[in-house]
Amino acid sequence: ARLLPLGVRLVQLRAKGLTPAELHRQIAQSRDLCAAHGAQLVVNDHWQAALDLGCNAVHLGQEDMDSADFPALRRAGISFGLSTHDEAELDRALGETPAYVALGPIWPTRLKQMKWPPQGLARVALSIRQR
Repeated sequence: ARLLPLGVRLVQLRAKGLTPAELHRQIAQSRDLCAAHGAQLVVNDHWQAALDLGCNAVHLGQEDMDSADFPALRRAGISFGLSTHDEAELDRALGETPAYVALGPIWPTRLKQMKWPPQGLARVALSIRQR
């Protein structure tokens, strides 16, 4: 809410550990705030809530892909991006024809526990060139 009036054009909402009611409230509020300021909202993980609330973009991790209804997202016009961490995940993601693919992790993070070591920019560039 504080950054949108300053010109932020893309917001990714990462909402973890909320009750379903609170999750829906936060997504709806974020959707409305972004729309009022001409910004794009990307809902992280919660594709069903984004679908239910008429959002137009989601970002999904590999685990989310197992339950995501990609045909329903496409029918609703919801674009989606997918996280990948290795060649097999990249192949799987590309099979769903996402709007974008996130490759990573690039650098170490303290925000969450990662199963994969940081790849660095050189590794990501190599993966892209090989496609």
